[in-house]
Amino acid sequence: MKLRKWSLAALATCLVVPLAACSGSGPRNGVVKLVLRQFDPESETKGLAAAIDKWNDKHPKIQVELETLSPNNVQQFAREANAEDGPDIDTIGYSDVAFLAKPRILLPLDDYIKRDPPADYQDLLAKDTISFDGKTWAMPWTADTMALVYNPKALAEAGVDSPPTTWAELAADAKRISSAGSGDTTGFCFPASGSATSAQWFPINYYLWSHGGTLIEKDSSGNWRTGVSQKRLAEVIDYFTGLFSSGAAPKADQAVQDYSDPSIVNSLANGSCAMSYLPPSTFAPLEKQAKSAGTTLTTAVMPSGLTAGATHLGGRALGINRNTAHPDQAWRVVKYLMSAETFATYGQFPASKATLRQVDVPASQRAYVHQLPHARSFGRYLGSEATIASIEQIVNQNFSAVYSGQKSSSKAAGQILDGLTEALEG
Repeated sequence: MKLRKWSLAALATCLVVPLAACSGSGPRNGVVKLVLRQFDPESETKGLAAAIDKWNDKHPKIQVELETLSPNNVQQFAREANAEDGPDIDTIGYSDVAFLAKPRILLPLDDYIKRDPPADYQDLLAKDTISFDGKTWAMPWTADTMALVYNPKALAEAGVDSPPTTWAELAADAKRISSAGSGDTTGFCFPASGSATSAQWFPINYYLWSHGGTLIEKDSSGNWRTGVSQKRLAEVIDYFTGLFSSGAAPKADQAVQDYSDPSIVNSLANGSCAMSYLPPSTFAPLEKQAKSAGTTLTTAVMPSGLTAGATHLGGRALGINRNTAHPDQAWRVVKYLMSAETFATYGQFPASKATLRQVDVPASQRAYVHQLPHARSFGRYLGSEATIASIEQIVNQNFSAVYSGQKSSSKAAGQILDGLTEALEG
């Protein structure tokens, strides 16, 4: 969602030396050197670096260099791989695996899985995103989703005993909080701009999925079609528009694109917003910021979040570059990265259900652990002529047009369905 600057360290590594030096090398003196590339800010990966250091200490003959290239740029990796270069192991967003698998940029992993499977392989999350053309191209590694972030004190002061568990309760509770006391606290904050990548995309889908709909789907014949009626889609639009008209959400949020925008996270931290939704990587530093400001924040599952498929499963996969000179050693590193030993220091949630049960999670973040096994990836939208990016743009723009009064919900719903149908036709 939010754009980050390129990692200066990674750029320096790749620009100062010849291009081939950005890949693993060796063996020299019997030592194999591998490069693992990841795209999160270095400030969020100190735990991963610690896990890599631990591997290197234990495996002097297989040394791993951690490289950061941020923001995520799957096209960059594709260009490098086509030039027989690039990192040995790459961190890949789940929705990007098929993009890299189709041109065979990644190494198929089925033989390794058969010979030496990772622990809990049969029970991994997000497995629907790593297969293409009958083969497995990456391993699910980390898992995340959105959980409801809330201020217990703000809820209690408005007479709300517990966080909402349904979308109807969320709207009612948020309105009640906004109306309570001096009105200094808004009930619910969320990014609702019409930009193509606006993070309103998440709750729109959550609401739709939890009410039995989906934007697109495959029919019994394997053909793609829209998965919701115009009437039902208009009802979804009316729900989110109602958050603004009732005062449950501030109208200023209609200009906000990202869930981590300062207008949202600072409002949560200082107590002027009671509820929102965030992934774990954003919540953890926010919780510390809130404590410094004298505010307590915690998490609950999203409305209907324990219903299978009602929330999204995001995260990262690990793929091996087809050009690596050391695929066997790379596979050993991939298995290590998927293990509980890595997640003992790495501050992400594992895509392995078994490992997820072993990770020590603060009480304030346990909602993520409860919700993740029920989440389902956006892989449900993959495989048609319509890209997720194009679907997202059609939806966000039309919802925003209703918020601003440019369209009725019925007209916007019809135009969304028309746009999706056109996109499905290619």
